[in-house]
Amino acid sequence: MPAPTLTREEVAQRLLAEFRRSGYEGASLASLSAATGLGKSSLYHYFPNGKVDMGQAAMEVAGAWLQEKVIPQLQAAGDPEKRIKRYFAALSEFYAKGTLPCLTDLFTIGEAAGHFQQQFRQRIGQGIKLIAGVLEEAGIAPAEAARRAEDGLVMLHGALVVARAQGNTAVFARTIKAIPAMLLAPQED
Repeated sequence: MPAPTLTREEVAQRLLAEFRRSGYEGASLASLSAATGLGKSSLYHYFPNGKVDMGQAAMEVAGAWLQEKVIPQLQAAGDPEKRIKRYFAALSEFYAKGTLPCLTDLFTIGEAAGHFQQQFRQRIGQGIKLIAGVLEEAGIAPAEAARRAEDGLVMLHGALVVARAQGNTAVFARTIKAIPAMLLAPQED
């Protein structure tokens, strides 16, 4: 019986998992083939431009997940504190409570930077803008809201890197819990 045919999205999900395991630079065509269960020629059928197309497809899967489960937490109506907490809780879920690496890190260094850095710049900018908007609703002045939003994302991504380096997700859990309070602390005059 022939193996079931995978959709492009299923292949992209498996590619994302392999990039998370090995990094963009470390993922070889052989490891990407093994991760998807597809031969190299089949991978090129799905992704004619090779690893760059594979990385783009993996980023699209991640982006779709974020658009569906994370971004709406900030866009919903309601209490700013609850929205901020739900947003960072959803990001914690996306990063499997700190066990999965920071995608920004994986896709913006080395060879990958030339292909993906602009997309990450836009996504980070969108995140800062959305978080800052919620902070402004909570009474934080616009410039301070933007600074805090950026600091919050720095804390999140830094915690992912440190958790990975230490092999201990406790720093990530502690940081995710602390970010909302830092973001929403009363503004000093």
